[in-house]
Amino acid sequence: MSQSDFVLNAEAREKVGKASARSVRSLKKLPAVVYGPEIKDNIYILIDYKEFEKAFKAFGRHHPLTISVGKKKLSVIVKDYRIHPISRDFLHVDFYAYAPKKPFTTEVPLNYLGTPVGVKEGGGLYVFARKLKINTDIENLPAAVDVDISQLKINQYLIVRDIQKGNYKILTHEGTALVEIK
Repeated sequence: MSQSDFVLNAEAREKVGKASARSVRSLKKLPAVVYGPEIKDNIYILIDYKEFEKAFKAFGRHHPLTISVGKKKLSVIVKDYRIHPISRDFLHVDFYAYAPKKPFTTEVPLNYLGTPVGVKEGGGLYVFARKLKINTDIENLPAAVDVDISQLKINQYLIVRDIQKGNYKILTHEGTALVEIK
């Protein structure tokens, strides 16, 4: 995965907390924080809501972005975010400033491929996990982990140790059930 040319312009914010965040959001800005292994103290920032929303829709969660805060440029990925339960608007974003070539831990979505044989025979598909915890560097960070479930029959299940390994270390317990056909 290569570094994105997309740059989010940000400004430092002085105040933190609920009241400050509400006033920031009323100005169509999004409160955020940047942290990482090479950042001593968290950097609290404001970013333009529409600009972030556009970037998130285009690139998703695990795509490298650049944040420009004053004269600093930080290479980041979206580590976490909060959304409003009703309006589905972003409330807050955590950015992880990664160090090039240095591994970090994150969660990536699981992408289940195919229709299981057991489902075609009348069984039901039960999904137990939608994310996988991995340790990787930015160059090998997948947008999602593809898992083929088309061969599963009734009363069969798939666990983490059955997943095809990639250029990352899986940290989710190897005995964790992902899907089952019943």
